[in-house]
Amino acid sequence: MDKDPQTFSARLRRFMKMVAVMGGALVLVALVLKLAGVHYNDALLTTGFGTLAIVAFYLGKLFPAKPDTPMAQIWNFGMTLTGYSLAAALIGLLFVLQRWPGGKMVLAIGGGSLLLTGLIWLFYFLRRDKQ
Repeated sequence: MDKDPQTFSARLRRFMKMVAVMGGALVLVALVLKLAGVHYNDALLTTGFGTLAIVAFYLGKLFPAKPDTPMAQIWNFGMTLTGYSLAAALIGLLFVLQRWPGGKMVLAIGGGSLLLTGLIWLFYFLRRDKQ
């Protein structure tokens, strides 16, 4: 077994991308079944959105900045906040699609935090271009 951390990191990224594609495929199939009026597709929809939310939650750990870069702390904070916000928005969207209580509130929190994340990324890219 390889002890090289970059090899493990590359394998982990490939695995998470594959899991994200499978989660997205589950969501698409479940939405098509829901639009077609097929009953009991809720398990597929929940599994797909849950998978995507888990992958989004670990987004900050999948793409860390190199420690020697000047803006590494902002990058790491932005990626982590993006992952958390995206996970909250996906869970909120799942709640809204399933008509579960509290979905609009969770979706608003996720969307608001994604807006905040967008402002952080704007600050990051504007500062990076000046350096």
